[in-house]
Amino acid sequence: MTDQSDVNRKMRAMLEDFAPATFEERGVTVPFTTPLLSQARLRRDDMDRFEFLLPNFTAGKGTYVLPWKGLPSVMTLTLHDRLLFEEIEKLELHSPEQIRACALTVQASGICGPDAATRAAQLRDQDGQYLVLTQFILVTELLKLVGISAADLLRPGMTTDDSKRVARQALARVAAMVDIQPDDMTARVDQLGEAVAPVGLPQAPKAGRLRGLAERLGGFAQSTQHFADTDPSDVAMLGAYVATVANHTLTLARQRIAKLDNACRDARQIVNDAPKLLTAIREYVGRISWLLDGWDFLIAMWEAVKDGPPAARQTAISDISRLLPLIPKEEVSHATEQLDLDAIARLQRRWVRVNQDWRTGVLDMDAVMRLESLKAAMG
Repeated sequence: MTDQSDVNRKMRAMLEDFAPATFEERGVTVPFTTPLLSQARLRRDDMDRFEFLLPNFTAGKGTYVLPWKGLPSVMTLTLHDRLLFEEIEKLELHSPEQIRACALTVQASGICGPDAATRAAQLRDQDGQYLVLTQFILVTELLKLVGISAADLLRPGMTTDDSKRVARQALARVAAMVDIQPDDMTARVDQLGEAVAPVGLPQAPKAGRLRGLAERLGGFAQSTQHFADTDPSDVAMLGAYVATVANHTLTLARQRIAKLDNACRDARQIVNDAPKLLTAIREYVGRISWLLDGWDFLIAMWEAVKDGPPAARQTAISDISRLLPLIPKEEVSHATEQLDLDAIARLQRRWVRVNQDWRTGVLDMDAVMRLESLKAAMG
């Protein structure tokens, strides 16, 4: 009989062989529309050149690593993907937030159709509005330090100019507390607002984008676990695998969000040590963004079929299981030792769905349209 501790050690070793060491090694998800590039991950190689990580074409263990210049010889790329990569090449750093900005730029051009262009414009507007909201909340928190509340800015009979004048005067009093210029205090609020807006502040009336994505991930984990518990096919094991990785990711994201909320709780930090606070916020938001990178597309995939026929759900779970954003070793939870990764790999090979004949490079245009529709629906 095999000792359970030996099994656990084997599972742990398998996971560590497969999992990347860091987020940078895992790469950032790029929302390509070429089917075989869907959810491909971009990173830099040892020579600082672009390379992409693709799920194994046969659903076997490991991934394919291909340089950007080699992709056209392997598959036919959509115009959208060529334009997107041109935008990405302009970046100095490659984070999930920067890649998202590039994707919205291309999507807004109309290359994916009018619906996607309209959605990109809406998302940009939402980002701008949420930034204003975040900065307003930061200002109101600062004003409390000198006895001014949001209600004081919105008293009956006050004009917009009156409210702005009261706010400026109050911020000048806050700035005087640490002997800095009012404009410098305003700049601090602007910087902190831009840094925290992707997640949002806990007291905001509406959740920030990444905070909302974390909550959607919770619903996704519950739904895929329900699939695993009720589906009669052997794909149920893949569903359990998907739900487990989603739950581990959610746990880590919530821990980071809690730390971020704690860091933002005391407005006096903006006055007394804004540079330290800004550094901490950028670190927390960056980690949250990396943890949730790639999940919005997988959630959209599942939401499109979760109420559909069993065969559609089974196929989606199989595809999602191959595209999971694995948690790097620097973040990984030990609970994944319980997974039978060999059995999961065997099931993936049986249920693999390839949307393109990668040997001939012929595009499946139906698959391209499905991907574009999913991306148009994503937030």
